[in-house]
Amino acid sequence: MDHVNHVANVAKRASSHAHSEIKKAVSQAKEQGYFEPICTDRHLSVRHYNWDLFQYAGDIIHVLALILCLAVVLRDNGTEGISLKTHVMFFGVFTARFSNVFFCEQSLLLVLYKVLLWTATLKIVLLLWAFGASEDEKDTMPTTLLLIPITVLTFVFGVYSLEDHGLLVEVSWIFSTYLESIAMLPQYIYCFRNSENKCRLVTAYVFAMGGYQMIFGLSWMYHFVMGINPYDLDVSSMISGILGILFFSDYLKFKMSKKSMLWSVCLSLDDTIREAQDAALEAVYGPGAETVGREMSHDEGVELSAEVVLH
Repeated sequence: MDHVNHVANVAKRASSHAHSEIKKAVSQAKEQGYFEPICTDRHLSVRHYNWDLFQYAGDIIHVLALILCLAVVLRDNGTEGISLKTHVMFFGVFTARFSNVFFCEQSLLLVLYKVLLWTATLKIVLLLWAFGASEDEKDTMPTTLLLIPITVLTFVFGVYSLEDHGLLVEVSWIFSTYLESIAMLPQYIYCFRNSENKCRLVTAYVFAMGGYQMIFGLSWMYHFVMGINPYDLDVSSMISGILGILFFSDYLKFKMSKKSMLWSVCLSLDDTIREAQDAALEAVYGPGAETVGREMSHDEGVELSAEVVLH
């Protein structure tokens, strides 16, 4: 018992020492201006420090969407209508994007807002998981498949320099921008498969979550066309904004006409992937293996997507 306590005390002291050394190293780097390019010179990181009407409107609607989502999760019907995979991806977005809080001086309001988004999204993920959303058969979008094109876009269209200080933070920022543009896809697919759901609370949540992405996309397009702060725009933000607008517009079309291009393409692709997985499992393990394999794939898909975006 004494040996165990001794080991625990040593581990605690080592952890405390490591934390102190890391904090000291970051403080020294700040004093030497090591992170200055990532905080001021690099336009991609400065972009969201500028507050304007679009920014306020988008952020308010985003917070409203999170409140509506919590209301849906905590209702009597449980998690029906909400995609766990979407919120795992959003948690990855905010984890990757808000890492600059540790390196850059920011206003207290901005830091508090970032903490609010991160913690609220984490709570939603944990609640959905606790209430069994990982077993929801309508949440079928293969999130790991989405990470491949997002990673490619990050490195192809990102503007980087090996001489950049804070390069890892910049890569994380651009990755989060692309990931955010497709984070609502699992939710839209869920809605396509759950079209009989008439819950107004769920509809309001999806409208708010997709609406904030459309506002930011339109904001970037407006600033680009009007020539307002053109240095705040780049290929990555424009692609992300356009994708957000297209996906949400397609969802609106589906709500009005029960038909959409995304609906037919995504469901067909999703079904094809699942059928291919089932056929492969049956060929390897025999008849009946596809049922077990689909359940394992569903759970592991959520876990793997979380691990990848957090990494």
